[in-house]
Amino acid sequence: MKISANIFGKLCMASAGLALAMALVGCGSKPASVENAAKSRASASHMTDSSGMSNGANKLLEAMTKPTQSFHLSFKGEQNINDKYPMDKTQAPKLGPVTLEADISPDGNDIVETRGQTKTESKAKKGDELSMAMANLSLVGVMTDVNLNIALGSSVATSPSSDLVGTTMADKYTYDTTQANPTQKMALDVVRTMLTSIKDSEGTVWIAKDSGRMIKFNIDSEYEDKTGHTWKEHYEGEVTPK
Repeated sequence: MKISANIFGKLCMASAGLALAMALVGCGSKPASVENAAKSRASASHMTDSSGMSNGANKLLEAMTKPTQSFHLSFKGEQNINDKYPMDKTQAPKLGPVTLEADISPDGNDIVETRGQTKTESKAKKGDELSMAMANLSLVGVMTDVNLNIALGSSVATSPSSDLVGTTMADKYTYDTTQANPTQKMALDVVRTMLTSIKDSEGTVWIAKDSGRMIKFNIDSEYEDKTGHTWKEHYEGEVTPK
């Protein structure tokens, strides 16, 4: 399973890095005219919009591991499925299909996960700490790279438009790190100091207007590690209320 012991720390660091990046960008110049003041207000608005995207991804992860409502998560992607990477420096990334169908509720989780040719089914009930811990490990493992990419992409995200996902109204964000302008690249560089293997990322993210949680995503990411390995991954998923 592709997950490190300090994944929550990484997510927190990424969020902190994004906040710092946006603060640095916002402090890059002082408005000296009405026109510059208007630009400054627009920039502040964009920062708030962008944080809505990254916050929404984190809220979904929290809802998955500490559910107060019932919902279904459907995920599929193409990811590095080499479990020995990156702990073993002689290993290289190995791409393969990853899918997950999860029924999540306050009473427990029912999960079917496939990584490459390996299929795992698990049922966890409230009160059974071991089974719940294993279920949460699967859920966090699937969502880790999604959330890290969104943390990076938030620094270049467009202001959202409104869209409908099923019957839920959502804010629809798009981002593409390859299209970053010079100011945005400053923010990217700050976040990349904590997400060193993500080279570029492009995606669309939908955040529910009522809950503020992410309910749909479609992301393509390009990676490059310190040893020169390069590879591309894809993630897409949708949350359905029950």
